[in-house]
Formats: sequence, C-alpha cells, structure tokens
Amino acid sequence: MSPAMDNRTLLLRDSVAEQEVELRCALQQLESATRRALELRNWMESHPWLCLSGAMLLGAWLGGRGR
Repeated sequence: MSPAMDNRTLLLRDSVAEQEVELRCALQQLESATRRALELRNWMESHPWLCLSGAMLLGAWLGGRGR
C-alpha cells in the first residue's frame, strides 16, 4: 500500500469512529426522550385535565357496576 492510501485509510477510520460516537450519543438522547415521554408521572403532569377526567369516568364506571 502506498503512504497516501494508508493516510486515507486512517482518515476514514477516524471518521467512522467519530460517527459511531455521535450515533451512540444520539441513541442515548433518543432513549432518554422516549423514557420521559412514556413515564406515567410525566404524562400526567403534562395532561392533568385529561387524567382527572379519565379517573372520574373510571370511578363512575366502577361505582356503577356494584348496583
């Protein structure tokens, strides 16, 4: 192999290594955002009226079944 080819190969390897690090970081951020979006507490804080309405409907339905 020529020295120019060796240098190009090293540059490509470095580029791939940098992209792998960036990809891992992006995946971690995506995982974190997904976990936050799926957490019940976070969802309830962002939609309090919907949760309250759902709880009232569930309570009414459960209470009405006992008759």
